[in-house]
Amino acid sequence: MAIPDRLWPDNSFRAEKSQSSHPSLETAEIENATGVFGILSNSIRLEILSSLHSRSDPIPYTKLRESTSIDDKGQFNYHLRQLDQFVQDQDGEYTLTERGEIIVQHLLSETQAILDE
Repeated sequence: MAIPDRLWPDNSFRAEKSQSSHPSLETAEIENATGVFGILSNSIRLEILSSLHSRSDPIPYTKLRESTSIDDKGQFNYHLRQLDQFVQDQDGEYTLTERGEIIVQHLLSETQAILDE
């Protein structure tokens, strides 16, 4: 069985990939997205982000830790460090970075959209 070629009026070949109306992701973008999803796929990290999102002012480390269900200090510190692109430490007080705020807003809106279906 022959594989049909797709020819356009000018007899030029147009690859199937370029026919898509959706832009393709570059390898670097895929790797970045994979890293972000990896970071956000942990419930402890989501709990930390949620705790910071619910506050308008920076929160000291101790209060941030107390605002979560994580009792193990080492475990909390490990997960907090994993969030370095979403959480900023300014003199021992923590807030979400701009990117952190955007990510949390997207998570909340997508969660709501799923619940509304």
